[in-house]
Amino acid sequence: MKTGPKAELGALKRSVSEIERRFLKPHLTSAPSLKPPSRGEQLDVAAYIVLTHGAIENFVEGVALWVLARSVANWTTRRRVTRATASILLAQSQPAAPDGPQLVFDILRTALDEAKKNISRDINENNGISTRHLRSLFYPIGVDVPNDPVLVGSLELVIAIRHEWAHRSRFGASVPKSAKDAHNAVSDCIKLAEKLAEAASALKP
Repeated sequence: MKTGPKAELGALKRSVSEIERRFLKPHLTSAPSLKPPSRGEQLDVAAYIVLTHGAIENFVEGVALWVLARSVANWTTRRRVTRATASILLAQSQPAAPDGPQLVFDILRTALDEAKKNISRDINENNGISTRHLRSLFYPIGVDVPNDPVLVGSLELVIAIRHEWAHRSRFGASVPKSAKDAHNAVSDCIKLAEKLAEAASALKP
């Protein structure tokens, strides 16, 4: 099975398309209305956003794990160093001095293996897709996080809608969003994911 940013992005797009067909398509193809979204549309938007949020979370974690694994493996097998390698080591505490003679290669290999364990744990325990979460995932492995204000704004909207329905569902959404609003916001999130995938691939870890 193929791995890497391109594969993760493809899986994300397929997931979002499937979720959209199931929950949004009937509302997107209906005649426009000036009325607030119906209860049925609100529930479908909620399901779409909650499931899409999960798909995006899986995407960012998959890309981060790929960069981490490739960077460590490339030092171990090819003695190749990239910005990702340097960032991984910078994110960790300085290792203790060895008790006896040791090759620098082995010192770095051991340090990278330990860093991989720590960063992998952080990635697997991640629980969010906000820019704060993205920075905590990607800065330690040397990947720049997109900061386009329009795309970030849409990401924050998806997070806000998901939070309302996941944690305050008995009250419903304070500001109901239409299927079109949700579709537009997620489309921007996909663009942000594309930029993140490009940044990870450009590292050539």
